[in-house]
Amino acid sequence: MIKIFIHKDFTLPMLGKDSFVKLMRAGVEYDRASRRFRIKDGADVASILAILKEVVREEISIELPCMICGNDAGCSECEFSSNCDRTSVSSKCICKQCIEGGYHGYTEHLSSLFNAAKSRGDGEVQQQGRGGRRGRGGERIGGRGGDGGDKGGKGKID
Repeated sequence: MIKIFIHKDFTLPMLGKDSFVKLMRAGVEYDRASRRFRIKDGADVASILAILKEVVREEISIELPCMICGNDAGCSECEFSSNCDRTSVSSKCICKQCIEGGYHGYTEHLSSLFNAAKSRGDGEVQQQGRGGRRGRGGERIGGRGGDGGDKGGKGKID
């Protein structure tokens, strides 16, 4: 079985020139120094998988990273593997270790992401009580009520 990792380098057996070119056009990168492949962000994973199934005579498993810890989610060993369409549903999953922590681990992870974004100043829009949302400069955007400066609830985000 060949495991193809999304967002990680992987190896493939020797390919013919035509197959190699097809993969490159479908969104696969090749690093000559390490002789490893990588799927580009936004690539059509389903078409890459179709090309590989046509060329390689082995079973191919798409492996996703865990959205919480970043390790491999273990797709090839997952009990839901036969029903999961990893090529089009999501680019991440949850590994067995993180799913045991369940909702608590998920909320801790999201909280750390929000705190990191807040400390970097990435929070473009912040909730401000019942008066609707406000942008970085304090200007009102969307919502109901307020100071009358709102035109139909469609505010401008700078």
